[in-house]
Amino acid sequence: EEAIFNFPAWMFSHYGLPKPLSYTHWLINNSFFFLALLSGLFIYNANKQKHLPFGVGILIWAIMNSIEHIFFSIHDMAVSPGLYTALLFLLIAVYGLNKLRVSGLLKIRLIGLSLLCAVGYWVIAFAAIIASGSALAARFPC
Repeated sequence: EEAIFNFPAWMFSHYGLPKPLSYTHWLINNSFFFLALLSGLFIYNANKQKHLPFGVGILIWAIMNSIEHIFFSIHDMAVSPGLYTALLFLLIAVYGLNKLRVSGLLKIRLIGLSLLCAVGYWVIAFAAIIASGSALAARFPC
């Protein structure tokens, strides 16, 4: 959905980038988010009880990602690229968090640790994006 609605051009106009990213560069950047989240999923799956914050952190990351698309759609009074996926992510995250609440697992400590994991997923991905940005821009110009 983001590709169909030209997320790289949208990102350029909303985040003050020096120039739009090529689709290849943007897809590689997305892969950094995917790898960070996938790593969290592997950690969670290794011991679901012990590593629950890594799994719940993915739900919180989905909410954080959704907020960006929803906020800008409201701000711009236009559908932002990724809004429909963001709404789906939000529904899944709310459903998952509600299941945790109903089961009695959603405690303040879990929320705090999960928030740290969610922020960690962002930090890891953005660190990789920033570290590789110049090389990717040179290799895959717009």
